Amino acid sequence: MYSGMNSQLMTNTTIKSVNWHVTMNCNYKCRFCFYKNMSGEFKDIEKARQKLETLKEKGIEKINFAGGEPLLYKNLDYLLKMAKDMGFTVSIVTNAALLNENNLREMSEYVDWVGISVDSADESIEKELGRGNGNHVEHVRKVCELVRKYGMKLKINTTVTKMNYSEDMKPFISSVCPERWKVFQIIHMKGQNDDALDLTLTREEFDIFRNINDEIVLKNGTSPVFESVEDMLESYFIIGPDGDILLSKGNQRSTIPFESLHYMEFTDLVDADKYNGRRAVYDWN
Repeated sequence: MYSGMNSQLMTNTTIKSVNWHVTMNCNYKCRFCFYKNMSGEFKDIEKARQKLETLKEKGIEKINFAGGEPLLYKNLDYLLKMAKDMGFTVSIVTNAALLNENNLREMSEYVDWVGISVDSADESIEKELGRGNGNHVEHVRKVCELVRKYGMKLKINTTVTKMNYSEDMKPFISSVCPERWKVFQIIHMKGQNDDALDLTLTREEFDIFRNINDEIVLKNGTSPVFESVEDMLESYFIIGPDGDILLSKGNQRSTIPFESLHYMEFTDLVDADKYNGRRAVYDWN
């Protein structure tokens, strides 16, 4: 079976986006991070085009470059430009601490979406969670203005924990005007964030946050996307910092070689119903 597949990639029509965690280095210490004890970064940069070509042939349209903190990765611009030149919709997911007017102006030529992580509009909560030193929200507000100034689309990512599940974030979200707001229930990943179990939520508590915030209408007329733990597990196609495929089954990380795509479909690795259920494909152009 496999020998007949190696010469020609199987095609896929369902999974259209991928998250590539190019580095696990980070300048923040978010307590809930489910990559907290992972390390490394993508070093075999000569193989980057080969990987992107494979993804293109398999039907991927959008790539989210993430981390860790992707702006700490020295080859980030190289990958962003390459992906844009190859016709991908290009996104970065960042804590925004290293973003400024100069790099956003440059980035706007080859980045379509900037995803910024903000869990609370309360600076003290963000600081206690480990996201910055007390000025994260203020800085993000300035960065969001610059993202709009330079014509990129804005996404806000929010992780809901014991510390913020009763918060009304609608005023903050309305003030920064994102085209997309993704809200995640804190997820426990074995061996990664075992020390943050005190922050975990029941599904009922997560739904409290959803009920408070789900009526907001975003800049482009869409509604927020809420993802419970169950929604997230097995619904993402992820490339790890070693360039291989990162799986998340049973709340535990594992990897398989990237070359497995020569004889597998994305739907062998990602639950397509969950992927579509969390509105993973949207009008990103």
